[in-house]
Amino acid sequence: MTEHEPKAKVLVADDHEHVREALAMMLRGDGYEVSLCSSPQEAVALAERQSFDIALLDMNYQRDSTSGIEGLGLIEQLRKKDETLPIVALTAWGNVELAVKAMSIGATDFIEKPWRNQALLEKVSLLTTRARATRSSQKISEFEQQDARNLQTRIVPARHVIAGEVEVYGESVPAGVVGGDYFGVWQPTSDALHLCIADVSGKGTPGALIAAMLYASVSTLSSSGSSPDLILREVEHLLHQKLSDTHYVTIVYAVLNLNTRMLSYVNAGHCPPLLLHENGEVESLAPTRSVLGLGLQDGFEPQSVRLKPGDRLALYTDGITEATCDGMGEFGSERVAEALLQAGALDPQQQHHSVVTQARTHANGSFTDDATLVLACVGNAARATSSKASA
Repeated sequence: MTEHEPKAKVLVADDHEHVREALAMMLRGDGYEVSLCSSPQEAVALAERQSFDIALLDMNYQRDSTSGIEGLGLIEQLRKKDETLPIVALTAWGNVELAVKAMSIGATDFIEKPWRNQALLEKVSLLTTRARATRSSQKISEFEQQDARNLQTRIVPARHVIAGEVEVYGESVPAGVVGGDYFGVWQPTSDALHLCIADVSGKGTPGALIAAMLYASVSTLSSSGSSPDLILREVEHLLHQKLSDTHYVTIVYAVLNLNTRMLSYVNAGHCPPLLLHENGEVESLAPTRSVLGLGLQDGFEPQSVRLKPGDRLALYTDGITEATCDGMGEFGSERVAEALLQAGALDPQQQHHSVVTQARTHANGSFTDDATLVLACVGNAARATSSKASA
């Protein structure tokens, strides 16, 4: 320990008072803060109230007991409470079998009684130093993960937008700390609403980095109010400049004219959006070209479809449709449509929650891939309130 480091805290559990006092005298003389207890129950209660840097535990507490069962149980309880706590089993000389059992259920090391003071102090110093380094790394990792979550939220926040007679709700659920899905909703002019959803190659941090780059480029380009084909041409140009040919993006970019309700879109290899009509009919907006990237040079000819009052448009990533349950296969686009039809009387946010909940339940409670869903409801399917969308 250095001068400026706080004293390492040692938990000592032994039923013999003279053993406890001998260990305490030696450890305190070497600068440690020592807490003593005489039973497993007392040790667990003490560990519940405060944290320790190391625990030295006797293996037998009942008179004439040599099985070590109480000590083994204590090791298991302390290990469940703290995975990083160094636990040293104090075993009788020659009892190798018990030491092996202790190590197999969570002890970090063992020391034979009677011990050599210098050897015990060296072991305690080594294990406490190592444990502090591990805990410090974990704190840094937790901070970095939280920072990554915050960044992910800024890049892909939940969006609730009402523009004229159209109401939009979208949200992304990353499978890990960060994800490679991206979506955006913008209203660059009073009569146009832009919708985008994308899934980038690579998951976790690599995918999130590409999604961040996509966010920067698409959100900037959307402000121009250009058509989907012109925006995606520029996006692909930027991807070729920044990424190797091993990375690609599936993406749907759509522009809805709020006056005519004409939807113009380009689907570059992405999951076909679903257009649900008020009468229960469902249309699938198939890809209009291949993915962006991989050195491919397909055209960007946009397709158009006129939306009617009561129509709902669902854009989603394959984390939703490929949510898998053993014996039941993938959730699939048909189940997405069924879930939306069942939830038609709800508002867009509630519809979104219903679909995502059903997909997650289908996948036994958790997604293995980033899952994103964006719903746009028109006229009779939207609220009468009006609001301005922003990037």
